Amino acid sequence: MIVTCPECLTKFRIDEEKIPEDGIKARCSRCRHIFHVARPAPEGESFYAQGETPAGIQADEVFPKPPRRAFFNWKWVTLILLVAVIGGGLFYVGRTLTLPRLSALGTFFDETALALKKLAVGSPFLKRYLGIKDPSEGYFALERVRGYYLENNNLNRVFVIEGEAVNRWKESRSFIKVKGVLLDSKGNKVQEKEVFCGNLLSEKDLKEMNKEAIEKSLASQFGISFSNVNLQPDKAVPFMIVFTDLPAEKPAAKVVSGPGGKAEETFSRLTDFTVEVIGSQKGSK
Repeated sequence: MIVTCPECLTKFRIDEEKIPEDGIKARCSRCRHIFHVARPAPEGESFYAQGETPAGIQADEVFPKPPRRAFFNWKWVTLILLVAVIGGGLFYVGRTLTLPRLSALGTFFDETALALKKLAVGSPFLKRYLGIKDPSEGYFALERVRGYYLENNNLNRVFVIEGEAVNRWKESRSFIKVKGVLLDSKGNKVQEKEVFCGNLLSEKDLKEMNKEAIEKSLASQFGISFSNVNLQPDKAVPFMIVFTDLPAEKPAAKVVSGPGGKAEETFSRLTDFTVEVIGSQKGSK
């Protein structure tokens, strides 16, 4: 199926069978907008509830097709209306002026327009306001992202987010850092963790290491074999985020059901996560 970012209209292809029943929040790898994606048909259960791994889900292609809506950018509409009002005012004033004065006024506004154009081109604030991206700037795309539980001998279980950060800059980048956030069923943040890319643990290590050993193994800013240094354009570096202090799944409510009106407890669970690149530095030449 095809998913479209509602902010920049970039399209991504995903396998709808990999989407949890309750949907998931996706972050567009191009404009960084976060939007909710719901599964078209209510089949299957969330991998969080089952403790299974949703293999193949990717963060920049992620996660049911949002309702179609007409593209409407109020920033550009505001700018167009402002230009129309100013242009109309100048036309009205120009009709009341003599030819020499009108010529001088036209020269003045030509020079002013040129100065404003230079200001707009060189102003980061106006670029951000109008949504204009500098072609020399870059970003990181997240691919092959997945999240899963693992039983740990010391911690009962841990939750792991892993994937790859792809360099979409036109230059090499170093010390790439990512942040993972765990969310509950209401979209509230439960826990977050930041790590440097390039550090990985085997499944055996994840099952046997204690909390301190896991954090120490994933703390190097250089990554294994300096894999997080001077990452060239269009190259990828893996990352792994391990949540060791998972919240207890306490009963959220009691409901009466079954023969004799027996009270049964319902549990609130972690149902979603997000991951994003939060920092990097320009690589050495």
